[in-house]
Amino acid sequence: MSKIVNFSLALLLGLLVSLTITSGTPAQAQEDLDTILARAAAKGFLITLTRPELTSTRDFYSASELQADNTLANLGQVSSFTITAEEWLTPGETYQVTATVQPGSRQVVLQTADYNGSWKVNSVAVPSSAAAVSNTAGATAITAPAPVVQPVEGNGSGKLVFQTQSGSDIYVVNADGTGLNRVTHGIDPQLSPDGSKIAFTRWDPDYWLYTINLDGTNEQRIFGGKRQMKSPTWSADGSRIVFSHQAGGRLEGELKRYSEGTLIDRAMEGNPVQVPDNARGVGFEDGKFQFYIPADAYWWLAEVSLTNNEYKDLSTGSRYNYAPSANPIDANKFIFRSDKGMGMYDEQLQGSTPVSFDDRDRGSIAISPDGTKIAFTYYQDGNWEIHTMNVDGSNRQRLTQTPLWVVANGSVAGNEAYVNEEGYRTMDRAQPGEMPNLNWNNASPVWSPDGSQIAFMSDRSGKWEIWIMNADGSNQRSMFPNGALEGLEFNFAGVDERMLSWE
Repeated sequence: MSKIVNFSLALLLGLLVSLTITSGTPAQAQEDLDTILARAAAKGFLITLTRPELTSTRDFYSASELQADNTLANLGQVSSFTITAEEWLTPGETYQVTATVQPGSRQVVLQTADYNGSWKVNSVAVPSSAAAVSNTAGATAITAPAPVVQPVEGNGSGKLVFQTQSGSDIYVVNADGTGLNRVTHGIDPQLSPDGSKIAFTRWDPDYWLYTINLDGTNEQRIFGGKRQMKSPTWSADGSRIVFSHQAGGRLEGELKRYSEGTLIDRAMEGNPVQVPDNARGVGFEDGKFQFYIPADAYWWLAEVSLTNNEYKDLSTGSRYNYAPSANPIDANKFIFRSDKGMGMYDEQLQGSTPVSFDDRDRGSIAISPDGTKIAFTYYQDGNWEIHTMNVDGSNRQRLTQTPLWVVANGSVAGNEAYVNEEGYRTMDRAQPGEMPNLNWNNASPVWSPDGSQIAFMSDRSGKWEIWIMNADGSNQRSMFPNGALEGLEFNFAGVDERMLSWE
């Protein structure tokens, strides 16, 4: 019964919002239906912030990816709002509404999008978290600032952009742990060379490459249409963005089953059943021979110009190209991972040269600010580690390693970890026949702006956190022991995702 009542309240609220909009000036009445509905979704969402009894109806106006967002919890109480600006970021697709909420004259930026004919809010950003002053009827009201987070010494300068997991919330924070702010949601964020914008992708509701200002404003769709675009990286001069995308190959796995008679017949015909090298679960079940062929999609590199939106495929000589990352001092070069190691693409030569020949070299790959070294994730002994090497592939060094006493102790922060049948480390309980893997995971490195330090993801505390170390691997420590990221949950899935960007 309560669900019916809540849904009815949501419909009534939406109707009231629509009536309010369409009963305005003649110019408003002439607006196209998409504008009316896009604004109505934003305004209805704002109204639920001011009415505690309507909290349960908020999901009516929210896209699914927003419903788990914790930005609203940080916003606190809202007594009223005033819409101060609104515009189409992409005509007919993304509508942005900026509002000032009380108390405190705080700014909130909402974006709405069309989900199969129903306009919903899919992004909420709070660009300013500082204390604000407002004047109402001659009185001055001062809102209390958020609890002060003490800066962390020794982390260096610049800003760190990160995603909590692939496709989830994207945040920005100062390297010293102050100024945390949620920007948006998406996949594989990377800061522009001048530190003013973030490039990222989304797969829902469509495949698109985006840019957005660091404060969460001016989100723009740059390019779309390529399947599962990810790992966008800016050229050193900021004029182009290179990314990987999926096209061709086998997109779905397939289970093959053959009866004994079929096996014999095919063998006698000179056409025996061939079991691929990457097949899993090979054996007999219920009297039939079977094996599973996993998906084998092809991944390509492409770039789009930010000056004229020109799209271009990049020829690497491979059907498997992942995790491109720009050379910060040469706008024509990008490093990437392939199925055989790593390669360096040269725009002028229109081709690539190999850097390594180890298929365990994984993304995300980061080139040092001076262009001389590479930091990358390496799959080693059933877990992820951080390695570095020169850009020509020489002088490989391992920077992270689990101490022997941790392995001997038989636990990781009280939790047991195991390697599943795909070879990935998991915190789930072991299945029969599985062997424990008690090594820490360390992944997704990124260089500090001066090249003296490397930030990375680690689960050595029992959960994924951002850690930092010197460029030679010394002085490994939690990057934000001041509690700046308290309440955020991270997850590194090992799909070449870029968790961090630092400029």
